[in-house]
Amino acid sequence: MVSLANFDRLRPIAGLLLLLALTGASRFEAAVLDELNAMRADPGEYGERLLDYRDRFDGLIVYGENGEPDVQTREGVGPVDEAITALRRVGPLPELCEGRLLALAAGDHVAAQSRSGEVGHYSRGRNPPARLVARGGGRYVSEVITYGHSDPESVIRQLLVDDGVPGRGHRFELLSARYRYAGVACGPHPQWRAMCVIELSETPDGSAPPPPRRDNAGS
Repeated sequence: MVSLANFDRLRPIAGLLLLLALTGASRFEAAVLDELNAMRADPGEYGERLLDYRDRFDGLIVYGENGEPDVQTREGVGPVDEAITALRRVGPLPELCEGRLLALAAGDHVAAQSRSGEVGHYSRGRNPPARLVARGGGRYVSEVITYGHSDPESVIRQLLVDDGVPGRGHRFELLSARYRYAGVACGPHPQWRAMCVIELSETPDGSAPPPPRRDNAGS
């Protein structure tokens, strides 16, 4: 499943760009993967962390810790409550290892959209499977994207909350137990200032996963 994340729309985001300049993209991307794995290690605890975020809502507006308006959402606290409930129901999930080809395919998307200003899952006429195949991998990949988020926590939080996204497809993907590998790429975007792409797969290169093991007992 691929779907497009919601956009934060009130103020320009410079934090990610500054962090990329100071520490390099690879460290920021590693931090995003670490944040994702922290959530998957204990989804229930991560859901409790969203309670503090929920408390900062006033209608559709999320206020920053300094009390200033920070983000205008589309749905208010409803998706946050949904995410908290979903996280409380999920047990620990497998850790995601970095997949080099997955990260390269994600980086190709970031590089293309950082120049074109486009959004969505197509760039240069390619969707996520096509980009991975072009890198020598397979077609078994799912992609999630955020635009306009300045730190790893807000990237993962937005994907879990999925404000404005019918079906909450990003949340479903991040809470899927079938994935074992991820590739992350983040960078600037001319309209939304920042973007992060995460490719998810059962295999490190998107090749077909092995068939499920069969229990031959009694056969």
